[in-house]
Amino acid sequence: MHSDILTVKDLDRYLPAIKTNEDMRFKNKLSEGVFLSDAIDGLVELPDESIDLIITEPSNGPKNEKTKKSSPTYTNYLDWMEVWLTESSRVIKSTGAIYIFCPWESSGMYHSLLSKKFHVQSRITIERNNKNSDSNKSKWENELFDIWFATKTNDYIFNQNYVVDGKILENEKNQDSKSNLWFHLDYYEAINRILKSSSFKLNWVLDPFMNSGSVGLVSKKSGRRFIGFESNQDKLLLSMKRINEGE
Repeated sequence: MHSDILTVKDLDRYLPAIKTNEDMRFKNKLSEGVFLSDAIDGLVELPDESIDLIITEPSNGPKNEKTKKSSPTYTNYLDWMEVWLTESSRVIKSTGAIYIFCPWESSGMYHSLLSKKFHVQSRITIERNNKNSDSNKSKWENELFDIWFATKTNDYIFNQNYVVDGKILENEKNQDSKSNLWFHLDYYEAINRILKSSSFKLNWVLDPFMNSGSVGLVSKKSGRRFIGFESNQDKLLLSMKRINEGE
């Protein structure tokens, strides 16, 4: 079990190693790394069609420059979403995919926005404990999350096979179940299933909203090459520690 605590030793080790937008040199060749960067600022640095797979759980929106907190209006939030999804579409390869984790409250919005930039393939429903659940409220507790699966084109990698116009080219008899109901999987197992289904080893995986680095951790363990962006320095430091120590 990983710790969310950063010790003085951790700070001494990882603070000097922080990379920012100025350290991104992606124009000619991609290089693995995690960066202290806003998602959009990081995405614009990536070359066209350079990323095989994006897995992410977006933040609450752009930060107010004065308060440094996320409190956008609904219209501003939609505009911000359009921008980073447009950039995501630009950087994903023609055979690539994007998976977005989201709560049910915003699931419909993601479907609408993704449909403008991508080919939406499926909505996956996953069991996930809601840490913010208020047991005093008189309503059903939410323990389900949605994961939207969309692709750049209809010719994409899926379950170690290529899909062309929605049809798998190779024999399916050895494939795992393709059910979009994912029960009894923890967050890491869900990420691992996505990686195995929509990428190969040494493929490039991106998380523009890293949080504490779960996607990066599982990507590295599964032999993928990872790039991540996180605008919160404390979360970035924690993700650096977790990915480096494999926890």
